[in-house]
Amino acid sequence: MPNFTFTGPYGDIECVVNNYKLNDVVLIMAHGFRGSRDGGGRSTAFAKLAEGVCKVVRFNFNGSQILSRQVEELQAVISAVREQYNPEKLFLLGRSLGGAASMVTASRDEKIDGLILWATPNDLRKTFLNALGDELYKKLDVGETLHLEDERGKMDLTSDFLTDLDKYNLTEIMSKWQDRPLLILHGEQDVTVDVAQGRKNFELAGGDKEIYTFANGDHTFSECATEANAQIVKWLYSRT
Repeated sequence: MPNFTFTGPYGDIECVVNNYKLNDVVLIMAHGFRGSRDGGGRSTAFAKLAEGVCKVVRFNFNGSQILSRQVEELQAVISAVREQYNPEKLFLLGRSLGGAASMVTASRDEKIDGLILWATPNDLRKTFLNALGDELYKKLDVGETLHLEDERGKMDLTSDFLTDLDKYNLTEIMSKWQDRPLLILHGEQDVTVDVAQGRKNFELAGGDKEIYTFANGDHTFSECATEANAQIVKWLYSRT
């Protein structure tokens, strides 16, 4: 597995590559808020499953949760992948906040051939009110820095995280997504990004679009990742 590393806008980025021998089609995955390229094993499992259809490239954002910086890093990964492989087709798969970064990036790059949104918001402020809870959200919104610590480690979240989100109108972005393929996957039990947001993204988009919701699906798809992964592979196969 010939992984490669390059210098991005905020430090070195290591790209983990599955099926390096398949050059025609590449899928780049962007992880969610406080996530990783492994996705608790779910992203790794998907990459293995998709080996017969496309090359899968996974990477970690360099610690910043600021959406604008994640967009910059994703753009840098896309440039590096094009330089490395010159793919005939290039797809993005974004999970949660990584889905928002993928939406923004794909809207600016007409050469992205399709977009897959996994538990991805339409209303960023509402999503992080749900994620942080009312008390922490209010502190962040008035300029306090949050010092978060849980099983995923420690992280400081500064108020510019929220103000940066305000730069992006995801409703407008999705309403302009009319000509390229779109796949949306969402759990009906998602309490962080409620399923109505996924349905709104679907309704706004036009053209070649599909949506799959999972009755037992939470935000991380802990009970339905295998089914979701299989659906993504099927969708990719039909468009490559």
